[in-house]
Amino acid sequence: MTKVTIPAKEIPLIAEADLVVAGGGSAGVAAAIAAAQEGLSCILVEKSNCAGGMLTNGLLPSIIYMSDGRNLLSGGLCYELVKRVSVEMGVKPDIYWHNINPEAVKLVLDEMLCENKIRFFYNMHCFDVLRNGPRIEGIAVSSPQGMGVIKGKIFVDATGDGNLSALAGVPCEIGNESGEVMAPTLCSLWSGVDYTKNNISSGLGRREWHQAEENNTIPLPEHHFVGFFRCGNGIGCGNLGHEYGCRPLDADSYTQACVHGRKQIRTYLEFFRKNVPGFAHAELALTAPMLGVRESRRVCGEYMLVKEDYYERRHFSDEIGCFAYPVDIHASSSNAEEQSEVEKTVTATQYGKGENYGIPYRALLAKETENLLLAGRCISADRTMQSSIRVVPGCMITGEAAGVAAASAVLKNCSLRSIDIAALQKRLSQRGIYQKI
Repeated sequence: MTKVTIPAKEIPLIAEADLVVAGGGSAGVAAAIAAAQEGLSCILVEKSNCAGGMLTNGLLPSIIYMSDGRNLLSGGLCYELVKRVSVEMGVKPDIYWHNINPEAVKLVLDEMLCENKIRFFYNMHCFDVLRNGPRIEGIAVSSPQGMGVIKGKIFVDATGDGNLSALAGVPCEIGNESGEVMAPTLCSLWSGVDYTKNNISSGLGRREWHQAEENNTIPLPEHHFVGFFRCGNGIGCGNLGHEYGCRPLDADSYTQACVHGRKQIRTYLEFFRKNVPGFAHAELALTAPMLGVRESRRVCGEYMLVKEDYYERRHFSDEIGCFAYPVDIHASSSNAEEQSEVEKTVTATQYGKGENYGIPYRALLAKETENLLLAGRCISADRTMQSSIRVVPGCMITGEAAGVAAASAVLKNCSLRSIDIAALQKRLSQRGIYQKI
């Protein structure tokens, strides 16, 4: 690859805080809010025009598996978000499977960030890291105003793709042995749906698609059909199709996945109009501004969660929360057999009521750094565990824990690796993580 040298230049210091969070998705928001509530000054940097990540720009239809059937595992900020979004939507909160309206989420997250006096920047990208030995001193960012530096005492990588960690030189893993990752999805928002013709609000179209699959009449080679989900009066979000073979860290591949996804959704719309009750007059209102990436980098931490931790339902002395979503590794390729196995694995790995696994604090501590925490789908885990922890409640548990841990380190003037784990666990419990229903 040909390389070009860019002349060195001085760039201004534009902000400074106790905690700097890169990424304003569900994990990043949880980290910033939790730290602010514990007494830190916080800065949140987000590349898009709103917080929420997949919940908003990704048009993710639902927040699922907040509970294991007996315990509210994500009873802190995640539950608060669901309750407040429920008020905006005029519905009751559902701790098992809550369909969301992305605009309601945007509004609530803006409110939560402002209420907690967090300084947050939208339309700002992190493109480099200022590192001094094992310490990160700042991040270099760009916006329409130009380049700048944001400094902090502690940093949280909540970028999903592990961008901050990669820029800092922290070792990462990507995908399977061949580097292939779970296929992403370009979700969509539809209007004109007549829900009086259907008695369900989640997974619409699944029955009809499977019938067409049995009849060999499906219009696309998709054998892992997720479905359509109601999120308002006459509107809903489609988690439809996969971009098989996409490499989300490659700009060309990402671009082609977006182009193909927008084309592919028209085929799904036509199928629904012809085959699914209530969709005869449905219209495509919006395709997601953000591609729904399920997997990219997994940052290496002091402990890596592995599949045995899931299957043996392991718990840890330093765990900061528990979770129970099944193993959900979406296929990487268009191979029909690989696609068909996904739902079988989800069913086979479903925990019993009250069963869960622990998330150790060490999985949030990025290797080879002193002041970098991980939150969300890029925490230290293998593919099996990442496929479970990557959904919103899991991301928000790790984000909230990272924020509280950062506060403990700053306020006690100690390192992230020497904080009082028992005190951290007690504080997270007080905040509502892992409660009996």
